[in-house]
Amino acid sequence: MKKISIFIIFALLLSISFSCKNKKAKTSEKNRIEVATNLKELKEKYSNYEFKDCDEFLAAGDEMIEIYIETINKAYEGDSVAKKDLDRFDTFMNQYDALAVEFSKECPEQFEEWADKTDILVSEASDKLFEIYKFDFEENVFEYDEELEKELQEEVDKLNEQIESLEIDDLSNNN
Repeated sequence: MKKISIFIIFALLLSISFSCKNKKAKTSEKNRIEVATNLKELKEKYSNYEFKDCDEFLAAGDEMIEIYIETINKAYEGDSVAKKDLDRFDTFMNQYDALAVEFSKECPEQFEEWADKTDILVSEASDKLFEIYKFDFEENVFEYDEELEKELQEEVDKLNEQIESLEIDDLSNNN
């Protein structure tokens, strides 16, 4: 009887420990972001993610591009948080460049098709990107243009002097 009760207690402990582990696994899967809606969620979702194959990597790429375009649209509408996210998107996407090279060797046709589709989507948003960054660019260019104009004028003056001296040399050699 003592052996049976010890066995029952041991079996109960085992079943409780396994059920707790399964519950934790289910809880962590529930906490895992299924579909990200912004850059922060993308970072959380893919920060330690191991991609199994091309299909999985390209699906993640689709999700990233979709959120990138949504972020462009939000920033275009004046959302300052989206503008900050947009400024950070390049850094985030560049983290996956090495993986992209690896997977592109594994499945070049899929990658080429994906890249073409992605280029079309991003090019459609390029006008909005231009408008978003136009003001930032114009602020910096105004001062730069004055300096650039001075430098260009100096170069033009030097070239004119060189041309005049060559013309004078050419005239003196012809006489």
